[in-house]
Amino acid sequence: MEFHEKRRQQFLGEKYYVQELKDMERGIELFGSKPAGSGDTELEGWMISYRSIANDKFERLCLRYTAGEPIEPLRAELEEVIAAYERYGEQLWKYTGDRNEVVFSFVDLDEYCQLLQIIGLCFLLHRRDLLPRVAALQDGENGATGGCDWLFEEIMSHAVGPESRYESEQLCCGKPYEPLADAFCDETPNDALKNVDRFLKRWYKDLAGTGWHDAHIEQAGYYGYWSFEAGAAVLLLGIEDDSSLHKYLYYPKHLVAWAKENAHRFPDGGMTPTTTNRPNVPAGTPCPETGWWFTPAQSASRRYFKQGETMPSLGGDYGLTFWQWSPDQSAPSL
Repeated sequence: MEFHEKRRQQFLGEKYYVQELKDMERGIELFGSKPAGSGDTELEGWMISYRSIANDKFERLCLRYTAGEPIEPLRAELEEVIAAYERYGEQLWKYTGDRNEVVFSFVDLDEYCQLLQIIGLCFLLHRRDLLPRVAALQDGENGATGGCDWLFEEIMSHAVGPESRYESEQLCCGKPYEPLADAFCDETPNDALKNVDRFLKRWYKDLAGTGWHDAHIEQAGYYGYWSFEAGAAVLLLGIEDDSSLHKYLYYPKHLVAWAKENAHRFPDGGMTPTTTNRPNVPAGTPCPETGWWFTPAQSASRRYFKQGETMPSLGGDYGLTFWQWSPDQSAPSL
């Protein structure tokens, strides 16, 4: 399939995509090697570097989805994103001396938007097991900063249960998120659908103040425009027919469809490991379990690996190769 046929937004060109992936990899390597020079101290420099790495990894995942890459490998990549923000969080708390400093500000529109996108991805990729780790970035010591935002608490309660979350009466970023909050208060899926539609109608326009808005015009920093939180709401609120939302370019319809089609593999949304929920393994790392593995990056790729054997890369311009445990563990017939 040609690139222009598989990409999920028409703003993304193939040359830009390939170059942007390379630039992101270089940025991750550079910031991982030394503290950022913009910091007044080494401690602050490392904090800035780790934040840059985490942002690059998040944007890289979004970019791959935008380019039409297979969805399954993104499940493992999302965990890399969360781990990178955990690393940044530890450095942030060292720098500030305050573990009640939240990793994503609830009152900064860029950070609030990114937080909800990450949470949305956890639901859509059936990685609810990552949500307690996201909560730990925001809750402070002994829940000191729990309950800062109603929408955050409401969505998180769908993963861990309301008894494990905090009461809240405020919505920190009403614009554009108030209609989405309303959807979670509706009594029927049809009413919820109307409010999700209302939310998406204003989503891009109301986020004009973010750093990524209109990035496609100059092809500088564009990695895709996606309301993953709207997709998660469709799943959580029992909306079966989301076709009326497909008119919005930034509604992740392919990811929502994948999540619904694969729900049987993850009865609890991926909250607990199952035999069908083994982590994807990036190329260059040891095989965690002897057996048959395959990669969506290449057809007819099923291969037998022994535990400890290095998983190979298939090369190409589109980034890392991820290997998945094959549902078929039988030896090929002769």
